[in-house]
Amino acid sequence: MKKTIQGFTLVELIIAIAIIGVVAAISTSSYLAARVNANEGSVKGALKTVQSACISYRTEQAAYPPDLATMGSNYLGGGLETGDKSGYTFELRNGSGGETFTCTAVPRSANFTGVRSYCTDAYNVIYSYNAATITGNGVSCPPGGTALSG
Repeated sequence: MKKTIQGFTLVELIIAIAIIGVVAAISTSSYLAARVNANEGSVKGALKTVQSACISYRTEQAAYPPDLATMGSNYLGGGLETGDKSGYTFELRNGSGGETFTCTAVPRSANFTGVRSYCTDAYNVIYSYNAATITGNGVSCPPGGTALSG
């Protein structure tokens, strides 16, 4: 009687592992892209919150705030006063004796938590930058940004 050996051949196992690897690579890149998009959407909402909070602060204090911590949770809430949200680091500066402000948002880890940087100023326009790092000067957003609508 002839014995038959049951199981997978080495070639079949290599093909199965290759297929699993391709599927894993596709799903991982899709997940990372979705996370970056979600973080960037959250940042835009947070900058709108900063805009409103700065206007409220100026109405009460006669000048824009020097930083996020000064406004605190009374104006911002949601942990934004710490300067860290959705994989981005926020920095608020005022200028011209408190008559202007800029708030920048840069990704903590470029191309992982975010791809673009953002800035808003006293004109309440949010600008998008393809650079991973930008700095606001308290007076106006850096040049080279694209104004976002909505």
